[in-house]
Amino acid sequence: MSGFTNQVAVIVGGSSGIGRECALLFAEHGAETLLIARGRERLREVVDEIHSNGGNAQEFPADITSPDQVKQLADKIFSQFGRVDILIYGAASFYLSPVEMMDIDIAKHAMEVNYWGAVHVIQAFLPLIRNSQRKTIVLMSSLSVPCTPPFFAAYAATKHALHGLALSLRQELRPEGIRVQMIAPGPVETPLIEEYIHREMYRLPPGIPVLEPKKTAHQIFKAVSRGKQDVVIPNRMGWAARLAYAFPSLVESYYRLSVPDWNNAIQNEIEKQRRNHHQTSRTLQPNRMTTPSELEE
Repeated sequence: MSGFTNQVAVIVGGSSGIGRECALLFAEHGAETLLIARGRERLREVVDEIHSNGGNAQEFPADITSPDQVKQLADKIFSQFGRVDILIYGAASFYLSPVEMMDIDIAKHAMEVNYWGAVHVIQAFLPLIRNSQRKTIVLMSSLSVPCTPPFFAAYAATKHALHGLALSLRQELRPEGIRVQMIAPGPVETPLIEEYIHREMYRLPPGIPVLEPKKTAHQIFKAVSRGKQDVVIPNRMGWAARLAYAFPSLVESYYRLSVPDWNNAIQNEIEKQRRNHHQTSRTLQPNRMTTPSELEE
């Protein structure tokens, strides 16, 4: 494909996981790929890989929770390229906890990264997007928005906020010809979730696959190429997402019917987290299972 040749693609959260695979793929198809994340070394590794494959890429280390840093970064990219054709926001912080024991500071930080970071980036980069031809913004939502299991309150809330942002933003920008796309993948095997997946707080019912980052990136690439507005990955979960939006209680029913002893499993995990929480409060030592994962930032 040559549809992205010489187009400028900014990927926020491009140092690992889905963002990394998207960077490799867009660069392979001719895009000038600009990667934004906090970790300079991991960004450099991705850029070096793109260069070794014959592509064009640059790294831009930044903390997207800082509006000043984001604005400075946008100004720098504007001075160098003058435009951004595709903006993909994939930075994420992942945190699971029962609501009773939720660490409010950690939950707030997840909102800072997953929602407010997107707001900062969009506000700073809109002038660059207006200067382009493709004019595309891609926001990485989550299947946990329509299908929210227990212990996902902190994380899913951030993605619900992002979902609302996308719905409003696309109406505001449509008259200018700017496309706002929303991608909602199921669980993806990335460093972001590796310490949680298949454990007590992240049990998957039958029929829910764990996706590969590379295959997920290909679906995102296809969605951008075709201009699809809302995409659920994998495609076959689209019907489940639509049903869950219409009938939210179906998600809980499906878990209870498909996962053995589901109610007791929830109660046991809450009791375990309650004990850990009390122990942590006494010793002032962090509980590893209630700290956020931010490896996608």
